Amino acid sequence: MKKFLLCGMSLLALAGCGDKKEVVMCGDYEVQMTLSENGEKLNAIINGDEMVLDLAISASGARYVGELNETIVTLWNKGEDWTLFLNDGEPISCVAK
Repeated sequence: MKKFLLCGMSLLALAGCGDKKEVVMCGDYEVQMTLSENGEKLNAIINGDEMVLDLAISASGARYVGELNETIVTLWNKGEDWTLFLNDGEPISCVAK
């Protein structure tokens, strides 16, 4: 339950920012993110390319999935941590910029 609350608080903080973008570096990828008001969409700009990711089922945390230039992009949030996945590749840890 604690994990769920922490994740929820992190997502609410991002959602409460309105148009404010959270910017993280995931390896060589700069990711700017804005969460929709209802939390079901994540608007992202990855190295200058815009995309919309949809909320997907996740056993833990929040997972957003979309497609960019024929690449499946997954951004997974747990607490304050973000992880980027490209197709079925290795996880790329993200750090606040």
